[in-house]
Amino acid sequence: MDTTSEIAARHGRLRRAMAGAGFDALVIVGNAEFQQKGYVRYYAGWRLHGGTAFLVVSHDRPPVLLMGLGAQAEWAKELGAVPDTRAVLDKVAATADAVREAVPAGGRIGVVGHDAILPAGDAARLRARLPDATIEDATDLVEGLWCILSAADLAAVETAHARVNRIFDAFREAIRPDRRELDVVARTVATAVSEGCLEGVVHLNHDDKAGTRPATGRVIRPDDVYKMFMEFLTPEGYLIEFGACFSFRDPGPAWRAKHDLVARAIDDAIAETRPGMVADDLVRRIRATYDAAGVEVVGRRLWDFHGQGMHSLLRPFGLPGSQDPIHETMMINIHPGLLTADGLGISATNNYVVGKDGGRALGGFRHRWHLVE
Repeated sequence: MDTTSEIAARHGRLRRAMAGAGFDALVIVGNAEFQQKGYVRYYAGWRLHGGTAFLVVSHDRPPVLLMGLGAQAEWAKELGAVPDTRAVLDKVAATADAVREAVPAGGRIGVVGHDAILPAGDAARLRARLPDATIEDATDLVEGLWCILSAADLAAVETAHARVNRIFDAFREAIRPDRRELDVVARTVATAVSEGCLEGVVHLNHDDKAGTRPATGRVIRPDDVYKMFMEFLTPEGYLIEFGACFSFRDPGPAWRAKHDLVARAIDDAIAETRPGMVADDLVRRIRATYDAAGVEVVGRRLWDFHGQGMHSLLRPFGLPGSQDPIHETMMINIHPGLLTADGLGISATNNYVVGKDGGRALGGFRHRWHLVE
């Protein structure tokens, strides 16, 4: 979906936001970690295979993509969306030079990914090479644009969701008693690769706790209850998460009740989600479902939801008191993070898009307990 016209539209929205925020140029940072390469993918149309990259965007000049020496920069120049892609030995020095080309008199420069991605040493060197510039973090500026999906973005995330749904189906087909966890995950990853999802994780666990872990050589037993979490980076550039529970016999009333509670809390929250709300409104709705069920909440393991896109963890973060705004066409991933007195941990997570009259699940997904015959 990374067409030239769509990326040009993204640059147009970015430049308008830059002007409104008073930035003369932006330096957009990316690296090859699969949850942190989205900035470059979104604005340059290139999936980083290794290393770091810097994209310089200004008001009056075409963008410049700075990458390390080697074949990746050559392919990015040919197949990406930034014609001025440069293979350089010193990316920080070359980035500073590109900024000076666009803003000769110093100016106010925003760095996207300054605190989360850019190494401290590179940040110091960039400042030293641009002594007359005012350099500030501009991550929120870009992530505020990301969270509002365009029509093209919405079509792309539906396609991405369908890919990961097929990977999810492959896991459900693979998990069987007497198989090793590693063999189940190997079959699942084979489907992921066939879908073009070359990066991601499939984690699972068979104890009562909420967390999941990498697969081991453990042999699955007929009386096991398994929790599974997967997240894959799709060819469309979007990260898609799924989580569910599996067993080979009826799990019993305690597991069923906890799973149904979590699924109901997700459904209640997304049904009431509207543009103009803040994250805390959804947090309260989720807690209200737990309270109405008479379930004792004893703590919190993580946030109840977060924004999802070309990075895995985006605003809004579903934590008590959070004033992160909810926007129309925002994609969020919901997985209630409350700990309850029963001690049972449920894996249940999916992706939703906010609409005017409530959220909708991508692909019409509904949470259910997977009883594998």
